[in-house]
Formats: sequence, structure tokens, C-alpha cells
Amino acid sequence: MPDPCVLLLVPDLFFLSKVASTARDLGVRTVSLLPGEDAAAATRLHGARALIVDLGLEGADPIAAAASLRADPETASVRIVGFFSHVETSLRDRALAAGFDLVLPRSRFSADLPFLLRDLSSGRLP
Repeated sequence: MPDPCVLLLVPDLFFLSKVASTARDLGVRTVSLLPGEDAAAATRLHGARALIVDLGLEGADPIAAAASLRADPETASVRIVGFFSHVETSLRDRALAAGFDLVLPRSRFSADLPFLLRDLSSGRLP
């Protein structure tokens, strides 16, 4: 089994690069998922402790990704963090109702990213 990692469901290449490079600087292993990829299967395959999701995903349902993790006994305890555009508060509410552990506006997520990655990779949330 590989070292634990953090899965990234962040299709925006600019933002994905920011998250991945911050993780690399901290020594946190990440694996990027494609929209629609089975999050539960990827979690088991890569030994993921957490999933970071861009709630503004186009062409995929980020809430379904969380539901697939929560429905599988092997992955139900994986931490799920989402970020969203501050004007789309309904996404925040839907994500929390679907089992996300933490949902932040994109600006706060960016500011807290190093702390979040460190905590998520060690299996805890702030």
C-alpha cells in the first residue's frame, strides 16, 4: 500500500497546480482525479486520507463523489473538504448536507491551504 495521500478533484489547471505545488512543498503526496472518476475506488487504490473537491465542477457532480465515499464502509471515514465561489452559498449547504467535513469559500481555502494539506495528510482536520 502506498503512503497515504490526498485526492484532488480540481479540474481547473491553474488552481490544481497551486494545490499540487503547495502539497509538494510540504511533502504531501497528492493524486488528481478526473471529473466523474470513482472517488471511492481511487481512495482504496491510493490509500487516500482525504479528498479536496472544487464544488464548482462542470460536467461532474461533486456531491455524488462525496456520497460514493460515505456509502462505502471502507472509505466512509475519509475527510472531504470542498471549496466554492463565495456567491454560491447553496453549494456550501448542499455539500455539508452530503457529508463534506469542511466547506470553505475559495479565498479562505487558498489562504489556509498549507495548514489544510498538512492536517489532511496526517488524518485530521483543523
